[in-house]
Amino acid sequence: MKKTKETKTTQEVQVQELFTVAVKRLIARDYSPSKLREYLLKKSKNKTVVDEVIKKLKKYQLLNEDELIERIIEYCDSKHYGYNRIISMLKTREISLDKINKVKVNHERETKEAIEQTKRLVKRYKSKNTVNLKRSVYSALIRYGFDENIASLESSKVSNSPLSELNMLKLEYSKLVSRYSRKTKGKELNNKIIKSLLSKGYRINDINKIIKEEYKYEMD
Repeated sequence: MKKTKETKTTQEVQVQELFTVAVKRLIARDYSPSKLREYLLKKSKNKTVVDEVIKKLKKYQLLNEDELIERIIEYCDSKHYGYNRIISMLKTREISLDKINKVKVNHERETKEAIEQTKRLVKRYKSKNTVNLKRSVYSALIRYGFDENIASLESSKVSNSPLSELNMLKLEYSKLVSRYSRKTKGKELNNKIIKSLLSKGYRINDINKIIKEEYKYEMD
């Protein structure tokens, strides 16, 4: 009987010590019950002790999954992330699946955040021509958690001004002339440059305009 009492006392001490570790960890960052349990099992191999600590944390409302979900959603709102990014972060934090399933997509919010995110992306990718700008905005919107329909719709709206597009084309053309003219000339040089510019998303009419009007290369 005395041995049982001693064992119980030892376990209580272990619970208190691990509880202190858990609280300090929660002060440093948020955890879901699952993630915190995983962390505590690295500190103590006694699963019973770990379970008691988790139970105690929940009792004192120090480990609240609903509050963690709210904070993650608030963070995603501040970053203008889409629904898929929210769900991904919840899964990464190992939030229970039943609670993740309760987080529903708000289509009005998605559209609003996608528009805001697109404004930022256009500024970030302002040095790209229109085709590559659309591609970059689309890819980024997908990466930030928006579905394909919204990403496709918002990226289709972006473009550079015709003047900016031509200026970028002139600059790119000059670089290619410097790079390729050492080894190729005439028609071969033009074809090589045209092929490269087309691969970068520039339109053939604009390319021909630059070659003929700005740089006076002869088109055979």
